[in-house]
Amino acid sequence: MSELYDSIEELMLELEDENGDPVGRRTVAVVPGAFRPPHLGHVGLVEQYADKVDEVVVLVSSALKGNRGIGENSISAQQSKQVWQELLSDRGLSNVRVEVSPQPTRASAILEYIGEGGPLEHGTEVILGIGNTGGSMERYESICKHAKRGVSIAPISETAMQPVTRPSGEPYRTADVRKILDEGGDADEFFGEGKTSSVRSILGMIEEMSSMAGGAVGGYGAPLGTRAKKKKKQSEYNELYLYKEVLRLLMKEGIIK
Repeated sequence: MSELYDSIEELMLELEDENGDPVGRRTVAVVPGAFRPPHLGHVGLVEQYADKVDEVVVLVSSALKGNRGIGENSISAQQSKQVWQELLSDRGLSNVRVEVSPQPTRASAILEYIGEGGPLEHGTEVILGIGNTGGSMERYESICKHAKRGVSIAPISETAMQPVTRPSGEPYRTADVRKILDEGGDADEFFGEGKTSSVRSILGMIEEMSSMAGGAVGGYGAPLGTRAKKKKKQSEYNELYLYKEVLRLLMKEGIIK
């Protein structure tokens, strides 16, 4: 009975509509990343895909607390999503959607999203939205082989985009914008005119700066050595947990045994 069902399903997937396209065919660009925080370089990548596909899904991975942040404050996936929405608010991109993945890395987030338990429907063509720099293209080719049945993945070498650069010609670097925000500088070049204050508010940095100012008046500060040791211990724990989570997902999908 199951063989009959599979045969019918295959025939349905092969049916073509009057325009010659497979029934239910739609193209979705999935743009994965931690985005701690997102900036105009990321937005530029999304815009390159938005006019080529039916929908762009920005997939924000849930990086572990303490792995990426500003100063000693981590940036949550929900905060990244809010910053994305702020940056996209005046772009007029009605076919862009931002989702938070429970997975800790963008590789595991992609694997879960395109896999058998993911939300993609039969007949969907996926474009993996990544920049064509470094070794990122080769890194995800093996992951794309594990897409669910009925979901096709466009060749990454043909769909990867050229990263957008800053007006100065320099590349957008997330580490640079984190440094600017940590030092209290103006990051409008990374977020858009007048948006730095909104981003600071989303990240809770305005309250933090006020609190720090109050603490300075009181003349009290914790020993720097104590903070450094605590952060190192947390970082070691996060990396071990991350490895375990990725291994668990790879074993679940049958990629490793």
